[in-house]
Amino acid sequence: MAQDAFLRAYRKYARLRDPGKFRAWVSRIAFRLALNRRRGRRRQLVRDATWHTERTNPVADGARAATDRIFLDQLRAEIERLPEKLRAALLLSAVEGMEAREVAAVLEIPVGTVRSRLHLARKRLLEVMKP
Repeated sequence: MAQDAFLRAYRKYARLRDPGKFRAWVSRIAFRLALNRRRGRRRQLVRDATWHTERTNPVADGARAATDRIFLDQLRAEIERLPEKLRAALLLSAVEGMEAREVAAVLEIPVGTVRSRLHLARKRLLEVMKP
């Protein structure tokens, strides 16, 4: 996927208007490629395969590992239940470590909208994940 993104960026570099926004531009290309690939596959199969490999790693503290695993599984399930626009903003920010302005450039939305979506996503996750 990364190779595809960089190959497309290389081929279309002449179209880049502002070289200062190269990172956001390449991120947007990679994000769109990932979104298209995700739509083309059955999401459940990919998610189960990925999570299964994460769960099989040995951990020293079995009881705590089991509790953590249950919590992470619940969190992943709740993230998947979020609407696509909230989930996209949350994943780009939390997982990819992007700042709000970078997420805004990737999603092609205003920075204020990104911040609003992040707030809503976090709020929904807190509501459903309360013990």
